Amino acid sequence: MQADQGSGTTSRATAPADPSDTSAPPQVRMGLLDYVTATSMDEDYAHVAERAQKDPARKPVRPGVAALVAMGLFGLLAVTAAVQTARNASDVAQGRESLVAQVQRRNAQVDSRRDRIEELRTDVDSLQSRFLEATVRGRALSSRLTRLSVRAGTVPVTGPGVKVVVDDAPGATGPQEQVLDEDLQKLVNALWGSGAEAISINGQRLSNLSAIRVAGSAITVNFKSLAPPYTVLAVGNPDTIPGRFVDTTHGQDWLTLQSTYGLQFRMTSEESLRLPAVNQPNLRFATPGTAR
Repeated sequence: MQADQGSGTTSRATAPADPSDTSAPPQVRMGLLDYVTATSMDEDYAHVAERAQKDPARKPVRPGVAALVAMGLFGLLAVTAAVQTARNASDVAQGRESLVAQVQRRNAQVDSRRDRIEELRTDVDSLQSRFLEATVRGRALSSRLTRLSVRAGTVPVTGPGVKVVVDDAPGATGPQEQVLDEDLQKLVNALWGSGAEAISINGQRLSNLSAIRVAGSAITVNFKSLAPPYTVLAVGNPDTIPGRFVDTTHGQDWLTLQSTYGLQFRMTSEESLRLPAVNQPNLRFATPGTAR
């Protein structure tokens, strides 16, 4: 098929430029790629190079005196800071070593005095026993002193008794299903009323100065935080304590807590229990009297 020659349309094709035509632009005569390659140097660099060729005696710009002084001051400050940092590090290290040495000396003094206190306490107990055993009245006083010491919790005790383990209800979601401080108080009072001679909770010996109370989210005994389960050891007659416990008012309360709220309670008889002594209390008002 031939194109319609009489349609009146104009073709956009033109004849290639003649390279010998000096009136055409250089990019037309050289070709676009050759022109870009030949003129790739930035015009500013070309201008600078042209000025350098025209004025060869022109000297490069050098930093002024102010710049040199500033650089010198900066170097001096850097050196001074480095020296001061090194001195401070040395002083800190010496101070730390001195503090460590002081702490070690004080710890050694405390250990020495603690050992001396134990020696004096042993000597006092020996002299006291020797004096009390010398007379009938002294032996009676010694027996009474031993009973009071057991009650006060100032001496460790060993003997048969019962072991009671209590804990929160399985999957407890509220205070009613958890062991509270007042629950432990009722348990201890019931054991005292059942004939217990010495009691401890999670290793904390109870005395007439002990307190069972809640502090934050934990129950404290002798100002020590305890965590469940709570193990209560009671030295006494293991044959009579369980029966008497059920007959006490607080014992009945614990049976109600077990059946109603699901608190865990387990009591077993033990042939031998060992309870530690409570820390020696500091006398704040009592003073030794003179013998008549």
